[in-house]
Formats: sequence, structure tokens, C-alpha cells
Amino acid sequence: MPNKKIAVVAAENSDLSELMLACCPAAVWLKPAEMVDANLDHFEAIALLGGASEKPLMLSPEERLIVEKEIQRGKQVFAEYVASIGDVYASPPESTRYERLVFCSNEIKIDGLMLGDVLDDQCGMRIKPHDITCSHRRPILTFASVHTHASVEVSDEMMSRISDRALWFEDPDNLLVCSFRLSPFIRARFAPKRKILNTVAYILGWLFQEKVDLEDVKFSYNFIEAGSGLEPLEQRITHSADRALAWFERSGVLQSEGRSGVWEGMGTEIMPNGTQRISAIRRADCIGEVALPYFLNYLRTSDERDLLISERLHDYVFDYFLNKEPGDCYGMLRWTEEAWGVCYQDDVARALIPHMLKCLYTGSQYRLDETAAALRFLLKTTGTDGTRVFRTDNKTLNKERIRALQNEPGGLPSAHYNGYYWAALFLAYKLTGERSFLETGIRGMETIMSVYPDTVREQSQTQEYCRLILPLAWMYWVTGDSKHQRWLYQVANDLQSFKHSSGAYLEWDAGYKAAMRSGMGQGESTLLARNGDPVADLLYSNNWLPIGFMQAYFVTKDDRFLKWWEEHAAFLASAQLASDNPSIDGAWARAFDVNLHEVFGSPADAGWGPWAIESGWTVAEITSGLLMGLLKERLRQAYE
Repeated sequence: MPNKKIAVVAAENSDLSELMLACCPAAVWLKPAEMVDANLDHFEAIALLGGASEKPLMLSPEERLIVEKEIQRGKQVFAEYVASIGDVYASPPESTRYERLVFCSNEIKIDGLMLGDVLDDQCGMRIKPHDITCSHRRPILTFASVHTHASVEVSDEMMSRISDRALWFEDPDNLLVCSFRLSPFIRARFAPKRKILNTVAYILGWLFQEKVDLEDVKFSYNFIEAGSGLEPLEQRITHSADRALAWFERSGVLQSEGRSGVWEGMGTEIMPNGTQRISAIRRADCIGEVALPYFLNYLRTSDERDLLISERLHDYVFDYFLNKEPGDCYGMLRWTEEAWGVCYQDDVARALIPHMLKCLYTGSQYRLDETAAALRFLLKTTGTDGTRVFRTDNKTLNKERIRALQNEPGGLPSAHYNGYYWAALFLAYKLTGERSFLETGIRGMETIMSVYPDTVREQSQTQEYCRLILPLAWMYWVTGDSKHQRWLYQVANDLQSFKHSSGAYLEWDAGYKAAMRSGMGQGESTLLARNGDPVADLLYSNNWLPIGFMQAYFVTKDDRFLKWWEEHAAFLASAQLASDNPSIDGAWARAFDVNLHEVFGSPADAGWGPWAIESGWTVAEITSGLLMGLLKERLRQAYE
């Protein structure tokens, strides 16, 4: 353990200062103003930790002269998030939301890092050093706005952007400068964990002039690994489902026990203080989806409170989001409380499917007429090919526009936009016998399968396959057609080519048809940069499979679907967040690196980056699929 006398100068305590003090018993914490009275002659090195506070550290002239004197004397000085030091001064702080840290040194060696490796400081802050006053020596880390997974080619152009440097040595080389807030790296969930720890270990080792071991440092979240004492698989899945259900309430996502719906979830932005943005908006799809795990858990445990919460959530959708005003838009199900006149058919379907499943499993007809009304609105705005345009807006939806939508192809053979719409139609036909639901669903599925696998892809080819499993299973269920059965097995078998040994299905896109359509942060974006990246998407792909595989098993009685469900459920249990933070404990985040076994991926998406946690799309869909597996003996009777 290092025993050098180090001055740790910071206005507040932080992850980094605590680590320095723990690693070096002789280290002393000083507040900036205390340097004037302290005799820095007795200290062998100095750490200026400006990142412990929101504003960069600006030394007063009195403080500045003291520090500069020690630099000139040759002492090791680490200056993190300091507005001015040596000859360097910087511009005001800026967010790093769409930027990545890139390891770019040819000389410095850090364990586990290779040239071009990428690290994330999430939604951090940095100050840009001015070109003229900053050393032009090659940095250790630099910032780059790059859509990649784990590494990038370090180019001369990247190295020429002096203002983007993040960690570098100044002249003289006893001054190490860090332009971003490194101090809260644990609570701010920097990633990958091991690589950021090794980077910090290098900094501390340089400062202390002695190797530092950070093997025992724990981050603010973890995962319950396979074989952790919760075997057999059924117990692990039960534990996972219980923790996910607890998340809805502990996180504050569930509002007034369902009386006021649910919030969308957690945004991807993790601030330097460790707080994560809350997406406090009500979406009809999320509300309907969250109703399903509560209902299924009621079937499992007979807890009347779960049933009551589920019913309140369904009622909230029908009472407040269903347009019941006479006219062209009667039956339209609103998207969100904000986008009041917008209708996305797949989101509508996922708001309705949980209620229809409740009707299927209980024999209830409750509010089934309103469900049918919502689907009829979608039917009358669906094209001749059975596909519906990606969305409709009430403002422009007059009789002429509706007539045009009905009499021309929708031209959108996309499972992302229409897959669950068709699934809802098949389930509604099963419950109501209304032929138009069946006919439109079949027409749409025939359209998409006529171009398969070259469907219109929004996020990836993997996503399209994952979203097709459920509608294909239910189409075969209601038709019994051997062709529809072949389609189900074709897609399910094709999906296996993207399967990882962990049980996850990796992002893949032949031809890169769903490649990022614009720059970083300028729209929705796939996580995929290159085929072969070890990244699983739990917002757009893997999240659909627990329900999809289990429903396919119910319909076909084929144990292959059950086996795929079990293997995938085991992965999901191992990818579930475990933390003392109730905002994330028991949930799943969007991007999961199956090799690193942690949340890690490109932050390119403007709305739903690596740490986004959707109450409906992700947590509710996964939890419902897990509970269906636990209830399989009871539920499959409904498919006889």
C-alpha cells in the first residue's frame, strides 16, 4: 500500500477522493482554500479534483501560485476538471452525452486497454482546452463522437483535435491533466467497469509512484450470476420476476397503485452525481404492458392487490387514452399524454394485447367492445397490402385522407411497425370471431413474408425476427395453415444464427439496412455498428422473445420453443440489474455486452441509449414472458 504524503485537494468528497485516501493512508484531504495555510512542501504529490463539484475548480491567485510553485519543483500533480493550470485554460463545461472516450496512446500502457478502445462516461461533463495554450503531445484519452461498440480506429484527424483531448501530460511531464469529471466515476456508472478501473489505477500509480491494485472496488450496480445459489432455473426465474415486479413500485414508475397509470421509465442519461433522468410521461403502450405482469402474478400467487393494480391500469388506458368522440377518429388510441393526436399501431396493439390475454385466460368479455373499436380504427386506416403507415396524426386525418389510406398499399412490411398490430388482430379474431381482423392480419403477414428476410428494418435484422415470432405463432394458431406453420419455424430457426452461448440474441443486420441514419444524437439509432459486436438489445429485440417463444410453445406444443425460452430466460435472469439504487434494481437496461457482462453500448440514439429502461417495452414484456413460463401448465389449456 502506498505510503507517500499526498495532498488531495477537493471542495467535496467523491468516488475518486475516497479511493485515493483509502489507497494511501498518508494522503490528506484539503479544501482549496486550505492550501494557503497548509505547507505543501511536506507533500510529495498533489491531486486537484475539480470533478467533485459541478463547476470546474478555479484556483484563486493565492492558491494558484502555491500549486504552480510545486509543479515547477517537479512534484507530480494531477489536475482533474480544473479550469486553468500551467499554461492550459479551457472553455465552459459541455455535456459528453454523445461522445466516447478513446484510448489513443502509443507510449502509455494501461492493463486491459488497447489502442482505439472506447470507454463511456455516460452523460458527463468536460471542459475543452484551448488549442494555443495546450501541449500538442499525443494524449492518453481523447473524446470522439463515434457510433461504434467497443473500439475505433485512431486517426490522425482524431489526434489533431486538441480541444477534444481528455487525459494527457503537459510540459513539464509531471503535470497530468484530465478535462472531464472523473471524480464520480463509480456512481456515474462509467463503462466498461474493468477498463475504467484500470485507467484510474494507472493515474493513481503515476501519482503515488507505486502500483495500485483496485481489484476490490465495487461499482454501484452488479448482476446476479448464474450458479449463484438460486438454481434450479425455475427458482432463478421466479426470483427474477419477483425482483422485476418490485422495481415498478420501488422506482416510482407505478403511479398510485395503478390509479394514475405508469411512467415510461428511466432515460439513458446518467448525470455525474449518479442520478438518472426519469421519463415521467404516460404512454398507453407502457401502461397496458405493465398491467400484464401484475395479472399473471395474480394467477401465480392469488394476490388480490396485483389483480387490482392490473385492472386499474387497463381501465386507465380505456378511460383516458381511447378517443370516444364521434367522428373519423372514433376508436383511435392516443400514443401519450403529450402526443395526444398521434397513433402508432404497434404501440396500440401492445396496450391492448395484455387486456385481450386476460380475457382469453379468464373468459371475460370486459371492455372487449372498446378493444375491438380501437382495432377497427386501425383497420380503416390500413392499406390494401395489410400494412399500415408508420403513424397517423388526427390533425390531418379527414375522410379524404382515410379513403386514400384504405385504397393504396401501406408499403411498410416491417415487424417493428406492424408485427404486434397483426398479432393483436389474430388474438382479437380468436376472442370476437370478427373476420375483418383475421383477413387483414393474414394479408399483412403475407406481405411481409413475401419480402422476408428483406423487411423494412428500423433497428436490426435481429429485431425483425424477434418481433415476428408472436404474430406468426398466433396466425398459425387461428388458421392451422401448414404454410403459416412453416413461416413460424423458418423465422425461429433463422433467428438461431444470431444466438450467443449466453442465451442472448446478438444484434445483426445483413447489408446494414438499419444502419444509423444520421449523426450521433440526431435521431433514433441501432446499437449495431458492425456485425459480430457482442451486444444484445433488450429494448428492441431480446425483450420480445420470452412472450414470443412461450406463446409459440403453447400453439405448437413443440419442446424446441420451450428449450429456447429456457435458455433465453436464463440469460435474462443473469442480465438483470442488482443495485442498492431502487431506480434500477430489478430492471433491465437496453444495451448489454455479453462478453463484458455489463451495460455497455453506443450512445448514438437521441432518446433511448444504453441505460434506457422502459417500463413497458423492456421490464413488463420480459417479466410477462418469464411469468408465462412459470404458469405454462395452467395457461396452455387456453390453446387446446
